[in-house]
Parts: sequence; C-alpha cells; structure tokens
Amino acid sequence: MAKQGQAIDPLLTWTPDYCKHCSTCITICPVENLEFRGDEMFSLGKCTQCLLCTKYCPDFAIEVEPKKK
Repeated sequence: MAKQGQAIDPLLTWTPDYCKHCSTCITICPVENLEFRGDEMFSLGKCTQCLLCTKYCPDFAIEVEPKKK
C-alpha cells in the first residue's frame, strides 16, 4: 500500500517515507521552487508544473497535481 503523501503546495505532494533527501528535485527545478528545511520539504509557491521533479526523482516521492481548468 502506498504511503500517504503530504501537500507541500496546492500542486505538489511529497511522500517523506519514499524520499532519501538526495536533492535531485531541488537541483533540477528551473524556478528553484523546492527546498529542504531539516527533514521537511517545502515549496516556495513557484511551481510551473514542468514535471522535472517527478521525472527525475529516483524514489517517486513527489507528485504534481494537474491544474484545474
């Protein structure tokens, strides 16, 4: 069963149990939207839904929700 993720942004869900804190998502984000503060992931509210964080996360710890029309 998948672990419940926590919303870090209206568009992003992070599952800490999957995350190994490799910072790939932080490095790959073109708008520098993500950051770790201790063991917690935070969004700075700048997500453009480019999906690079989800594509390159080796642990599938981030999900991006589609924008509602």
